[in-house]
Amino acid sequence: MSDNFRFKHLLPMSQSSFYSKSLIIFISIGILNTFFQNIGAATSNINAKEEINSFDINLSKDSVYEVAEKMPEFPGGEKALVDFISKSILYPEKALKKKEQGKVIVQFIVDKNGKVENSKILRGVSLSLDKEALRVISLIPDWIPGEQNGNKVSVYQFIPVQFKIPTAESMWTVNDKTVILIDGVKMPESFNTNILNPSKLLSVKILKPFPKEEKSRLLTLYGKRAANGVILITSNKDNMYYALADSTINIPTDSSSNCAESASIPEFPGGNSALFKFIADSIQYPFVAKQLKTQGEVIVRFLITEKGKVSNAQIMKSADYYLDKEALRVVNTLPDWNPGKKCSQKVNIYVTMPVKFKLELPSEEKTWEINDKTIVLLDGKRLPSSFDLKWLNYSNLTSYKVLQPSTSEITKKLVRKYGKDAKNGVVLIESAK
Repeated sequence: MSDNFRFKHLLPMSQSSFYSKSLIIFISIGILNTFFQNIGAATSNINAKEEINSFDINLSKDSVYEVAEKMPEFPGGEKALVDFISKSILYPEKALKKKEQGKVIVQFIVDKNGKVENSKILRGVSLSLDKEALRVISLIPDWIPGEQNGNKVSVYQFIPVQFKIPTAESMWTVNDKTVILIDGVKMPESFNTNILNPSKLLSVKILKPFPKEEKSRLLTLYGKRAANGVILITSNKDNMYYALADSTINIPTDSSSNCAESASIPEFPGGNSALFKFIADSIQYPFVAKQLKTQGEVIVRFLITEKGKVSNAQIMKSADYYLDKEALRVVNTLPDWNPGKKCSQKVNIYVTMPVKFKLELPSEEKTWEINDKTIVLLDGKRLPSSFDLKWLNYSNLTSYKVLQPSTSEITKKLVRKYGKDAKNGVVLIESAK
């Protein structure tokens, strides 16, 4: 088991969120003082007195203020303004051909009615880029005007707009042809990662097809589709979850208190396989549950103290009264663990894990269950037999239908429509696009 553990797991959002524009435009916004602080040496060759007319700051209603008591605001704030300009701007084809890029500094006035007017270039890059910057500024909708002494006034604003020609690497995004592997098994093309439940995954790693050497390596390992990148996903096979206990005992008091080291998880002697064997060997199937043929999975959370002791066991997900009671009894008999550590100090860590109860029933009493040969179709494409339906995030599904081979007639119909494996049942899943 690895010494390091991520207490938070991340999964890419829907694949559409990976897509970006073909052009990348960086926009920063600020008032005059911020403008000079940010531009610094980049504007050292500009004589401010020549580029910006000196401001007549007085109380006349026709004054244009450099700084007002209340500055103009774009509806939605700076982020909304950045988004508006990003969506509106078009990199001129002529500038692309000439590989022109750089920062265009635009000055304009937000008048006392919130209108944008009198825009002009304070520092340009090229005719085409300057013209495009001015065109977009002319499209900006009304602002909330600035105020001075309780009166609405006109105020200067400045926007440095940087045009940067994107590289092939910066333009790369995860797409429908990106190779996705879960536990080393390749998913079908156009696999929608949005159906996966992040809590069921241990790690996600994105391999970009850059530089050339890396692309060549990916092609060798994963095939032609790897030219579109590779996503490696590892599932949480044991369904074990860990979390630092909210306790002052976990706060280091020595010189290591400022370390950013991740906590290591507690370990059962012999590892998880030994842990699950101990539990299976210790379970005494409750008589009532056995008579009622009750089976299921009980989720238990307990604390592994800094001394490795098991304490505070409690049921997080119940299966049955008798099964719950037996699960708690077994967990409370667990021997000492090797405690987790953070910054060289032993700490309290919560462990959440399943305790499974399953009866060995005679074949004539067994009912149909989903198995490794059951056909699972996601958006019409068959998933590998290794795909675990427990990984699903049901909130991101539009449809989940199980077709059981309950009779010989139904089984024949399923086989005719879906193939011979349909005798093991069919699961039809539709994802939210």
